[in-house]
Amino acid sequence: MRFIDRFIKSSKQDRRKVKKLVSGRNFDWLIMSLILFNAVVLGLMATDKMQVYGNILFLLDRLCLAIFIVEMLMKIYAGKRDFFKSGWNVFDLVVVALSAIPVTGYFIVLRTFRLFLLLRYVNRLARLRQVIGIFLGLMPSFAAMLTVLGVFFYVFAIMGVSLFGGVFPEFATLGASLFTLLRVFTLDNWFGGVALPVMMEFSYAWVFFVSFILISFLLVVSFVISAVAEVTRKATGVAPKVKI
Repeated sequence: MRFIDRFIKSSKQDRRKVKKLVSGRNFDWLIMSLILFNAVVLGLMATDKMQVYGNILFLLDRLCLAIFIVEMLMKIYAGKRDFFKSGWNVFDLVVVALSAIPVTGYFIVLRTFRLFLLLRYVNRLARLRQVIGIFLGLMPSFAAMLTVLGVFFYVFAIMGVSLFGGVFPEFATLGASLFTLLRVFTLDNWFGGVALPVMMEFSYAWVFFVSFILISFLLVVSFVISAVAEVTRKATGVAPKVKI
């Protein structure tokens, strides 16, 4: 019985020591430095350096992964069930598990998931935490803007198929029309590659393109204004008055 009691007591002491180690600031900086080092290694593996130093880079990548796995095991040992109560811990565990899958080919990009481990340190950096908070706060407005923009794209895509689909393959189907409007929206060679040929065939086509660009521009501007107003309200506590 004394041996069992000593073993349990020693186990609890070891668990407290491990917990103190993995929750320390120095340990966090060590892991963050390792993540950055792993990012450099993964970047080199995506260049021509892989042909020369492929074996060394692969070993360094495996070493980083091994350290991340040991870190997860230490945290699970120290926290036991409490480990899974933290969303960040579960996130880290999933990321490490995905990156540890022994795959090749296109699925090799799973190893880059390890770089997302840097997100756990958001709460440690006030400026970065503020940026993430603003981003998350704007998501409802952004989702509303995407919904309105999606309906707008859908309506104009149907119009494009009806008006120009019989002549131009860019508007032959609904999918092709949506992609073409996306080109126009992003101004990717929209005039010479899309609008001009259509306007040469249909003289009234300029009304279609000009109205699409103007309305989409107004939608984006309205979102930017609402985003600035939201950020200002959260920063000052007073919503700015926007006169239209």
